[in-house]
Amino acid sequence: MDRAPNLPPVNAIRVFETAARLGNFTRTGEALGMTQAAVSYQIKMLEDRLGFTLFERKARHVELTARGARLARGTSDAFRLLERTFRDVREDRDSVLSLTALPTFCSNWLVPRIGAFQLDNPSLAVRIDSRSDLVDIKAGEADIGIRIGKGQWPGLEARRLFGDTTAPLVPRAALDRFGPFERPDDLLKLRLFGPISWWQDWFRTAGGDPDLLPDRPALELETQTMEVSAAIASGDAATMVTPIYFAEQLASGALVAPFSTELDLGDGHYMVFDPTRAKEPKIKAFIAWMLFQPMAFCLNRTEPAFPEAGKAVVNGQP
Repeated sequence: MDRAPNLPPVNAIRVFETAARLGNFTRTGEALGMTQAAVSYQIKMLEDRLGFTLFERKARHVELTARGARLARGTSDAFRLLERTFRDVREDRDSVLSLTALPTFCSNWLVPRIGAFQLDNPSLAVRIDSRSDLVDIKAGEADIGIRIGKGQWPGLEARRLFGDTTAPLVPRAALDRFGPFERPDDLLKLRLFGPISWWQDWFRTAGGDPDLLPDRPALELETQTMEVSAAIASGDAATMVTPIYFAEQLASGALVAPFSTELDLGDGHYMVFDPTRAKEPKIKAFIAWMLFQPMAFCLNRTEPAFPEAGKAVVNGQP
């Protein structure tokens, strides 16, 4: 049951709590930036609301009545609790960096590297939300997000990281058993995982014949990570995924990119944040760290991972 309407005005409670501690209305006014008359008015209003006297007025000070003393203990404890709560929230805001990112990017790229950021910033704790839901960064649900789109999110500044591309990746075991894969059509020796529309568009881009593709993939799962894991486990499948998400597997040789061609899906990966908070130390630290991460290790890339990292976009405008 909501009891808030039964409470007296918070300002009157604060005046009472301060007067109870200081025992003097004039000093209370000085402490709160009010006149002595305004303090007396707030106390009188509170007494009228409660129906009993809180102070006995003396010549140079005031003394709490029995009921006033009882109320003073409770209000003092309540204000101390509020102060601790707000202090903890402020400290949490300063010392905890909350990030939101898509599940595959989060698990395959961000999580393996976030330890390096924490080593560089030991005073910061990091909280990562990898849900697919779009959280409200402007409302403070996260400090920074990694999103896929056109760079147009109202009220947010967007820093482009890299494009949204896809290409076939093949497990090493499949390459050894069924390779080499010199033409796109050679991949048809394998089962194909991932959206068939991506396969069709990639075949057109890479010079293959999309009419040779099956009507549906052999497997399509909730995340690219699941599809890659299934392909590695099977040893006879290729999966159509975003290569940069699987840089570690490519670097180790567990996955192979048999073709340098990538299909541009038309969007980009962006780091987004509230521009009014851009100067907060924790946000500045993460932006600086993120924009200079080495990510140009997929396929045959030699260009900087974030060629447009210096460009800021606010509400879709550079």
